[in-house]
Amino acid sequence: MSSAKPIDVKPLIADYLRQRFPALSGTSFDDATPLLADNIIDSLGILDLAMFLGEQLGIEISDEDFDPCNFATFGKLVAFAERKRS
Repeated sequence: MSSAKPIDVKPLIADYLRQRFPALSGTSFDDATPLLADNIIDSLGILDLAMFLGEQLGIEISDEDFDPCNFATFGKLVAFAERKRS
């Protein structure tokens, strides 16, 4: 294992969401911020997000991980990413 600097997952994910999804630009995220409501993030967006998590955080996402509960809110997404990293 490398002695890489720990990554603060919350701001990394928040910045990505603001840049990738126009409906979220300028959003101040809290744990309850919805991500799937009103198709803010659609199925293609979830795939993009999964690729981002894999590339930036080294997370391997399996088919079972594509549960809407993992992506429903900002807090659930961050918790999912942190759980997969550990």
